[in-house]
Amino acid sequence: MKRIIAIFFTFIFLLNVIGYYGIYVGMVHKANVKADRAIDDNTYDRAQTVTIKIPLTLPYPIQNGFERISGNFEHGGEFFTLIEQKYENDTVYVVCLKNLEKKQAHAVLNDIVKQSTDQSSTNQTSKALVGFLKDYNPLSEEIVIQSPMALSETMPISKVVDKLLSQELPVPTPPPNAVC
Repeated sequence: MKRIIAIFFTFIFLLNVIGYYGIYVGMVHKANVKADRAIDDNTYDRAQTVTIKIPLTLPYPIQNGFERISGNFEHGGEFFTLIEQKYENDTVYVVCLKNLEKKQAHAVLNDIVKQSTDQSSTNQTSKALVGFLKDYNPLSEEIVIQSPMALSETMPISKVVDKLLSQELPVPTPPPNAVC
């Protein structure tokens, strides 16, 4: 009985130390393995594939068939697994498979993080406390503008141009002597 309790508390401790990120990594690994197995066995759903055309200029023409590639990427909240690619004339065609399980794992991690950081509920007490602290913060910042010339909004543009052009600014050094 002591051993079961020790294992339970060890699991709780590791979950607290590692967090839910370990569960997320496990879910992502499982999704990647399942997608790779479906691609290798050629049992994936063709409706879930996306073909990306990338222009590529090479000094010599390449025309070969599709070849298997591996890799993963995320774009716009969608996760993709690379299936195959083909070079044809001046274009690279890359076929990708939407990885829905990886997207689900990412959504689960986001939900867990929101629940553990209390971002999902609207707690009025914490909002009031934060607002109180922002309103009565003893620190203050002062913006000081040190400008040699202040412009007003009602001044006509001709006077502004005259003031800017009539300024005499010091020259730090004389111009260099040019020898031809």
